[in-house]
Amino acid sequence: MNKKMILLPQWFQTEKIPSDMRRAYMDKCAFDNEIPALVILTMILAMESMMVIIYCLNLFFVKKGRFFPQYIYLYVSMMIFSLCFIILIKIFENVPDNLMMVEITMLLTVGVWSAIFSACDVINGFSSYLFIQLLIINSLLFKVNPIKHCLINAVSFLVYTALILWARLTVTITFAEVVNPFFMLVTAEVMIIFRSRTKYQDYINQKLIDEQHKKLEFYANNDFLTKISNRKSIIEYMDDIMEKCDHSIICMMIDIDRFKLYNDTYGHIMGDKCLIKMSAAFDRFAGRHGGRVGRYGGEEFLILFADMDEEAVTAAANELIEMIRELNIEFSTAEGCGRVTISSGIHIQDKIGNPDKDAILTAADNALYKAKNQGRNRMAASWQKGGGNAAGRGGETE
Repeated sequence: MNKKMILLPQWFQTEKIPSDMRRAYMDKCAFDNEIPALVILTMILAMESMMVIIYCLNLFFVKKGRFFPQYIYLYVSMMIFSLCFIILIKIFENVPDNLMMVEITMLLTVGVWSAIFSACDVINGFSSYLFIQLLIINSLLFKVNPIKHCLINAVSFLVYTALILWARLTVTITFAEVVNPFFMLVTAEVMIIFRSRTKYQDYINQKLIDEQHKKLEFYANNDFLTKISNRKSIIEYMDDIMEKCDHSIICMMIDIDRFKLYNDTYGHIMGDKCLIKMSAAFDRFAGRHGGRVGRYGGEEFLILFADMDEEAVTAAANELIEMIRELNIEFSTAEGCGRVTISSGIHIQDKIGNPDKDAILTAADNALYKAKNQGRNRMAASWQKGGGNAAGRGGETE
C-alpha cells in the first residue's frame, strides 16, 4: 500500500487485514466523532457568548476593574470558529473523508486557541486549566489518526510554551506553568496511542467475527458446492410460502439424467462443475419467475413457486428445458442427444383444504419418476384441486 495512504501507525498494519476494512474503520471514526465535536463546539459557543456579555457589562458597571482587551478577541474569534465548524460538520456529515478533515482542523483550532487563552491567563496572573482540560478531553473523546492527533497536541503545547517564554516571567512561575502541561501532554499522547490501538483492534476483531458469523449462517442455509439453498433452507421456504400464498403451490422436482454415469465417465471434478453450471441455470430460472431453488440431495433439485396457473407453469417448464439445452454440456455416453439433460416432475397444489407438505413433495417425486420411467429428458406434471385426486400428464423434449 502507498505510504501516503497509511492511516494508522505501522504496528497497526497487518497483511491479513484488508485495506477496505481499515478504510471502513476510519469512516466509522469520522461518524463517531460527530457528536462529541458538536457537543464541545456548542458548549464553547455558549460559554464564549456568555463571557462576551459579562465582559461588556463589566466595561459599563465596573469602573475600577482590570480589563484585558485581548480576551474579547479570543472570545469573539472562538465564537466565529465554533459556528463555522458546526455548519461544516452538518454539511459534511454524510461524507466521511471531508468530515474527518473538518474534525482534525477543529481539534487543531481548539487546541491552539486554548493554548493561547491559558497562556494569556498565566501572563495576566491568573490560574488557568483550560488548555490541560481540553487536551485530556479531546484525547479521550476523539478517534482520529493517532499520529495526527499527537502532532496537534504537540503543536498546541509549543504555542503555549512559546507564549509563556515570550512573557519573560520569573523562572519559578515559568517552570511551574510549563512542566505541569508538559506531563499532561505526555499522558495524553500515551493515552491516544494505546486507546487508538485498542479501539482499532476491537473493531477489526468484531468485523472478523461478524464475517465468520455470516459465513456460518450462509453455509448453514446454502449448499457448499453450488451456493444455492440447501435442503433445510428450501424446505423452510416451502413452509413459508404455504402460509403466505393465496391460491396454489407449485413444486418442481428436477433430476439430472444418468448423473452417476456422467461422474464415472468424466470424473468427479467435471461432475462438480456440471452441478455448479446446472445450479446456476436453475437459480436464474427460479429468480426470473419469483421462485427459489434448492439442492434437495445429490443431483436432485427442488424449485418452488406460488400462485402460478397451469398454463404459466407449463410455459416455465419448457423455458427451463430450453435453458438446459443451451448450456450444451457434453455427455457423449448419454443416449440420444449426447448432452446432459434433466427430467422434472411438477405438482400443482391448490391451497384449499390446508394441503400437507409431505404429500406435495411425494406427488412431485412421483411425477419425476414417471418422467424417468417414460424415457428421461422430459417432464411430467400432476395437479390437485381442492380435495380431489391428483391428475397428471407428461411431456417430452425434442
